[in-house]
Amino acid sequence: MGMKNNIASINAINHLAEAQNELSDSLKRLSSGRRVNTGADDPSGLILTERLRAQVASTQQALQNSEFSLSLVQTAEGALVEVNNLLIEMRQLATTAANEGATDFNALLALQVQIRKAIEGIDRVSRFTRFGNKILLDGSHGTTGMGGNEELVFLKASSKTLASPVSGYDVDITELPLRATLIADLDEDDASGLQITLEEEDGAIIRVSNPEGATAVGFATRLQKAVLQANMNLNIRFDADDEELIIEHRQYGFTKGFTVTGTKDSVIVDNAFEPELFLGRDIEGTINDEPADGDGLILTGEYNNESTSGLSVAFLGNSSGNAGSVTVAQNSLKFQSGSSVDEKIVISLNSTHSTVLGRGVDNTSGFENLSQISLKSTQEAIDAIRLVDEALDQLLSMRSQLGSVQKNTLETNISVLRHTVENLTAAESSIRDTDMALEMVNFTKNQIITEAAAAAIAQSNQTAARVMRLLFNNNVHEHWSLLSDH
Repeated sequence: MGMKNNIASINAINHLAEAQNELSDSLKRLSSGRRVNTGADDPSGLILTERLRAQVASTQQALQNSEFSLSLVQTAEGALVEVNNLLIEMRQLATTAANEGATDFNALLALQVQIRKAIEGIDRVSRFTRFGNKILLDGSHGTTGMGGNEELVFLKASSKTLASPVSGYDVDITELPLRATLIADLDEDDASGLQITLEEEDGAIIRVSNPEGATAVGFATRLQKAVLQANMNLNIRFDADDEELIIEHRQYGFTKGFTVTGTKDSVIVDNAFEPELFLGRDIEGTINDEPADGDGLILTGEYNNESTSGLSVAFLGNSSGNAGSVTVAQNSLKFQSGSSVDEKIVISLNSTHSTVLGRGVDNTSGFENLSQISLKSTQEAIDAIRLVDEALDQLLSMRSQLGSVQKNTLETNISVLRHTVENLTAAESSIRDTDMALEMVNFTKNQIITEAAAAAIAQSNQTAARVMRLLFNNNVHEHWSLLSDH
């Protein structure tokens, strides 16, 4: 038996050191709740979990960004509701002013004061609607533009519309718009005893009768009065010299038409008691050599266009060919909606100022936008109704776009991000977090091993001492025996 090196003790010490290291690691995992605390614990696991942690943090921030964006859109939508209410009130005032038979000059002046106050209210909403320090509806965070001449009017653009070069986007007209028009000969014999039914598309229906022996001028006058009382978008004119009756829709476009039914063959219409439909024509053309949809006087770039998607212009000229150019500046708000740099949501908040609303409406009074409307005459009231209707269409378009962004983009994105955070966190947890039950088993095992190894070391150290003691005792006994024999 070797006495210089206690191999059993060394072996026990090594096992004790291993057990203490394992016990220390178990304590670290139990106290931190993480299986992977350093790169030494699991190098590949550490790489995966750190990447997942970065993605979770970015996704959580994107979620906050989307919720912030949603609040901004809701603020803008609330302001647009108020503008909508003011426009409805303005239309009511204009309709009252158009009732020529029951409205005198003083009443028109009172209505004019009210409509100016409504316009001021719209401008106030445009100037002072804020989210934090951002003014939302003054056009500074939308898409703005300008036509290159008086005949070409910029109306609106979307967040998909690209900013134009300095020279602008060229607008080419291939087909001019037309109003629905009826031109018919009408002499005294034709007008005597004549009755017609006139129906505006998606509008009112009137029936006008001319007594036996009544004149053509009298019939035209009765027709004008009936059209005016019904607030129809039709102009009635009669040329007494040429004995010619003209019925013309005030608006351009294929959907702006009217139907006429007469009681006499070849008088105004070809066949008696058979309705005859008269339709206008939509403008046709291109913007920046990209296809555009026509609606009356308005050209709008198709949705899939590369540069002019959603860009709308009105053409007020009377000749086809090149109509000039329109310049566009893109200032839409961009929100980071995901963890990658390409995940952005673009929101265009166009101006609701009265100088912007109601543009592009051809009218007798010469109103260029909502800020110019007046109710000092019946004709001005009729034209004001048309401008208010256009302003309502523009506003409803803005509201529908914001509603679509809110429901189909932001709310959907928020829902997706919440599930993404949940799933990424679960994935990171499955790799990095401690299995507490398993780790408690390991901890208990290492505790037992540590205590056993310590006991083994003590026992192995005592073994050598016992041998020495045994050997020493035997040597002493033999020595005293030898002395006693002598």
